[in-house]
Amino acid sequence: MSKKQQILDAALRLFAEKGIEATSIQHITQEAGISKGAFYLSFPSKESLIKEIIDSFMKEIVTEIDRIVNNMELPDEKLRLYFHAQLALLEKHADFAKIYAQEPMHALNEEIMEKLIHYDAWIDRSLLSLLDELYGEQLRGRRYDLLISIKGFVRIYSQLVLFHPYPHDIEKIAELLVEKTNVLATYSQTAYLTEDMVELSMPGPEEVTTQEKLLSVIDELLEDEQHPPLISESLSLIAEELQSEAPRRAILHGLQANIYDYAPANWLSYLLKKYEQKKSPDI
Repeated sequence: MSKKQQILDAALRLFAEKGIEATSIQHITQEAGISKGAFYLSFPSKESLIKEIIDSFMKEIVTEIDRIVNNMELPDEKLRLYFHAQLALLEKHADFAKIYAQEPMHALNEEIMEKLIHYDAWIDRSLLSLLDELYGEQLRGRRYDLLISIKGFVRIYSQLVLFHPYPHDIEKIAELLVEKTNVLATYSQTAYLTEDMVELSMPGPEEVTTQEKLLSVIDELLEDEQHPPLISESLSLIAEELQSEAPRRAILHGLQANIYDYAPANWLSYLLKKYEQKKSPDI
């Protein structure tokens, strides 16, 4: 395990146990069994460490939700997979999820709060797309209220899974939440939220998938990971194609397929897809 990963794991344990404010860099270095110098070689500050933890967790959620919304399953099955993915990821990353659920918002600086809002808006966009596909005109005027209700379901049942030690059946919870969502969508007639009241104003993924951003993500991957030869070659070829005067969609699409199922490159694969959609909206 790398020093950087040791630090991340130690910080997650301590943040979950003590809270972010009460955990110092010294606590983290002692828990990880490293020197302060080794810490600063990986992270210039505690805030940069927190941002990396948030980035890693939220990127995994965003990419997983996007894959669910855009797969070939029936819409009702997509909704079940959405609930299952949210709960399974929170269970998988229980230490971070407990921090997210318990930490007072004032303990997080403005830049970190903006990151959380940013990622939350991306997830909302994907979920709204799924609700439109599933319910269409049936939901007219009520889509934002249903969105908020679904997020409430996820939060309440996430707290149940995280803080009530019991062998919970996530499959059953997901099915239950689909049923509750269908009941609300079908029988609830009253709406409060309107499009004018709700602002998903943070830039969507299409707005940040510039060539420079993609190349930066590729550089980080090539620097931080040891990849199988096919993956390394594909990453280098994607970078080369992006730097050409007119990147070819077919080439990028084929190279993206090479990295699609490779977990460390999931975020890059997601951004590449959004980049292609921005260049060719008909995709």
